[in-house]
Amino acid sequence: MVALQILAVMIALLFTGIPIGFALWFTGLFAVFAFKLSSLTQVAQSLYSTLDSFVLLAIPFFILAGNIIVRGGIATPMFSLIHLVTRRLPGGAAIGSSLGCAAFGAMTGSSVAAAAALARTMTHELTRLGYGVGFAAGLLAAGGTLAILIPPSVSLVLYGALSHTSVGDLFLAAVVPGLLTAAALTFTTWFVARRRYPVDPDMKPLERGLVLRQFVKAVPALGIPAIILGGIFAGWFTPTEAAAVACLYAIALVWFLFRNVGVGDMAMVFSESAKSTASIMFIVSGAIFVGHVCTLAGLPRTIVSLLEYYELTWWQFLILINILLLILGCFLDGFTITTVITPLILPSVLAVGVDPIHFAIVLVINIEIGAVTPPIGLNLFVLSSVARIPVGVVARGVLPFLAALIVMLFVFSFIPELSLFAVR
Repeated sequence: MVALQILAVMIALLFTGIPIGFALWFTGLFAVFAFKLSSLTQVAQSLYSTLDSFVLLAIPFFILAGNIIVRGGIATPMFSLIHLVTRRLPGGAAIGSSLGCAAFGAMTGSSVAAAAALARTMTHELTRLGYGVGFAAGLLAAGGTLAILIPPSVSLVLYGALSHTSVGDLFLAAVVPGLLTAAALTFTTWFVARRRYPVDPDMKPLERGLVLRQFVKAVPALGIPAIILGGIFAGWFTPTEAAAVACLYAIALVWFLFRNVGVGDMAMVFSESAKSTASIMFIVSGAIFVGHVCTLAGLPRTIVSLLEYYELTWWQFLILINILLLILGCFLDGFTITTVITPLILPSVLAVGVDPIHFAIVLVINIEIGAVTPPIGLNLFVLSSVARIPVGVVARGVLPFLAALIVMLFVFSFIPELSLFAVR
């Protein structure tokens, strides 16, 4: 079968260790020249029509906003407020860090940016207070994944563009799963910290004036998720417009309020954002290329035919897809999984009666899990590099949180109402 040969070539190239974008492009070119499935002119037209998207324009804006937030330390007052409120609880510092991960996710939309920022600010503080280095790193690696699910999410923007699904509806559907996943990670943090690291809580009286002053400092940071989510849900902005406004707001904060980012720093932020965007879009274009030739080879039709032949129900289908995505997550990054899987599997998703918005949540949670799963889990390497902790230590520390994410995956897979009630 031609489609299977194409997939075999792609898998072989990925295992050679060449960059993912090049592996995808070489696979597409192999299909064009070996099987004459399409012409290069048709490929160029297909890529241009897909990438020429106003929705996809949100991706560089969200990446830029996240980098400005990280470089300017905009989230630091919010972290301080959360830790101030939770310090009297058993395991309060760890719980505060877990809640801080959720708050940071609501501002950046990028798992890697969130993990890097959290590693810089919180790993040393947690270990200083008596928490194990592996536990601290695992907590922050897993907490960073919340940025993929809690709106705004770059992965949801990409899925919306590829599946022609409303990004606003995807963001709305992700709110409850994002909050429940954050709650699950926070509970896991409390449970593990209470049993392994009985650090005495800070029992100093909680001064209302101090909390109020810290809240005032955190208000500017709270404006970022308010602009993005409030603007989209109120109908004032499209997701792309909201991302652009969030960039302008973040620039105004670091230049006029915090005054901690100069022209040279801002130039570096724009340069890093441009490189990240180019890398993502190169991977996206390669995945679209592979999806295009696989569609011409009849792979989506074959999958639908198999589903009809074996009469799989929607929940049986989701079990198989989850197993596939969990395996892929061990070897591929989230952008590759989203761009390859979405066009190939979406016809099957619709054929078995799964709502594409529900499937988006399932897909993104699988990507969360992949981000902390060896051997390719990006967040593991980000924490290891930034906090200077061996990858093996981070991987062991993340195991309790990985178990919590897997539990939440099956909860949201088989209770679609948790994702869909907000958009119906």
